[in-house]
Amino acid sequence: MHRTSLIHAIAHRSASAAGRTADFFRGAVMRPLAPVRTPAAQPQVANQKGRLFSLDVARFVAMVMMMQGHVLDALVRPEALDITQFPWSAWHAIRGLTAPVFLMVSGAVHAFATKRHSDGAVRDDVLSKRLRWAFTIMGIGYLLVFPANRLWDIPFVPDHAWPIFTSVNILQLTGATLIMFVLVAAGTRSVAQLGRRSVITAGALLAAAPLATAIPWEHHLPLWVAAYLTPNTGSLFPILPFSAYLFVGVGVGAYLARIPSDVRDRHIERYAWPVGVVIVAISMLMQYVLYVNGVAWSDLESSTSAVLALRRIGIVLVVFSATALIMRFLPRWRDVATSLSTLSLHIYVVHLVLLFGTPWINGIGRTYAQQFGLAEGAAIAVGIIATTIALVVAYRRLQRLPLTPTAIVVVKGALVALMCYLLLV
Repeated sequence: MHRTSLIHAIAHRSASAAGRTADFFRGAVMRPLAPVRTPAAQPQVANQKGRLFSLDVARFVAMVMMMQGHVLDALVRPEALDITQFPWSAWHAIRGLTAPVFLMVSGAVHAFATKRHSDGAVRDDVLSKRLRWAFTIMGIGYLLVFPANRLWDIPFVPDHAWPIFTSVNILQLTGATLIMFVLVAAGTRSVAQLGRRSVITAGALLAAAPLATAIPWEHHLPLWVAAYLTPNTGSLFPILPFSAYLFVGVGVGAYLARIPSDVRDRHIERYAWPVGVVIVAISMLMQYVLYVNGVAWSDLESSTSAVLALRRIGIVLVVFSATALIMRFLPRWRDVATSLSTLSLHIYVVHLVLLFGTPWINGIGRTYAQQFGLAEGAAIAVGIIATTIALVVAYRRLQRLPLTPTAIVVVKGALVALMCYLLLV
């Protein structure tokens, strides 16, 4: 009798747990940022067990696509790579997804990695670390296009070189957006609240994008400031609307934080693509309505178009589902792609140095700009991608060496000394 009662009690608890789980997932898509009341669902600090593997893999694929895109665009003759004709028009459209994928994944990771005190407030050391990282990557971005060989040569830099230096690329954009993220996150008391504020911020950035493009910022602001607001100065990634991608990613991360870590990838596989398809459909309807009401098609398809940004957000969500599905059938590649994805900054910097060189040494992309055929360009792209990954893997292994604190200080000091020498001598 006692044994029978025990069995009934266990069955009752299992049924209750199953019911709670069903209710949880039933409302997941409808109420993605609702406050979490279940202690077990509280977000944990990102670790190997709770990593967003499918998003990491998507970021790695985007990095590979970015590298081949940069190489082919820099080296192949324009007549052999006409983006107005298929299949290069499709290739160009896919290239446009690399930055949104990178930024949305980064935003999701920040949602998980933002540690909090027991009262829910974000820890001060986390905010200061984000700020330091923001200024670091912005500095790297500017250093890659430094317009002079030495600091003493700056007064002699020609005027036409300054827009290249001040233009905003993905590193400067990411740094500026991280500063905005710190401002948004500082006053939040939970990951869910951070997610809601981030989605609202993303919406505001998208809504402001058309207004921003109508203002000639370069006539009213210093060149280096205007570059963050308009592509007219040569910027590829102004904060309007590109910063919105990272904040959408924060919203995605806040949503995923509610879900048990062992089923997150399956949840992404199941729900991200239908949500993405709906967003794409809404953006296409908006684009049609605006077009028939007199908005130029070129404006609707420009890099600063809020409608195009919305469509890309939907497509990226579909990509997330696709990578989650692929990783379910190819689990052996998951850890490799995830490991390399965490070194995305290193991959970005190394491949640019191999392709374009540095302010002190020219690379093949400058010396032989758009002088190769398609086959030659593809071969060079494979070589640069392979070399970049090999160098990054070697760097990761060096990081794992058991160096003493003194040795680490010596290595860092040597790198700083080298940079000072290059800038001053």
